[in-house]
Amino acid sequence: MLLLILTLVSAGAFLYFGFEALFADRVRQEFERYGVPQFRVLVGSLQVVGALGVLIGLVNDTIGALATGGLMLMMLIGVIVRLRIHDTPRQMVQASSLAVLNGVLLALYLG
Repeated sequence: MLLLILTLVSAGAFLYFGFEALFADRVRQEFERYGVPQFRVLVGSLQVVGALGVLIGLVNDTIGALATGGLMLMMLIGVIVRLRIHDTPRQMVQASSLAVLNGVLLALYLG
């Protein structure tokens, strides 16, 4: 049951944020602020594909582990980018939380 709940939270979050990265002007401006506007479409696409992989993980542990591991790594890189531009801890909560969530999912898949 825990795996299902965490999977739905992760997939929902990454579908939402992935589509926002692809289509929302606000996120376009954020990627410019991060200094990496050239990665916005790639990141958004990977978030959507990762969310689908997390959902597939409910029936295929290998794909679930790969997807959650990839999303965790992406969020850790996001935290590093935010540290580099001197964001506040509050601004890092979302990326940090999603990294931890997907780390827990990865542990569940590997355990």
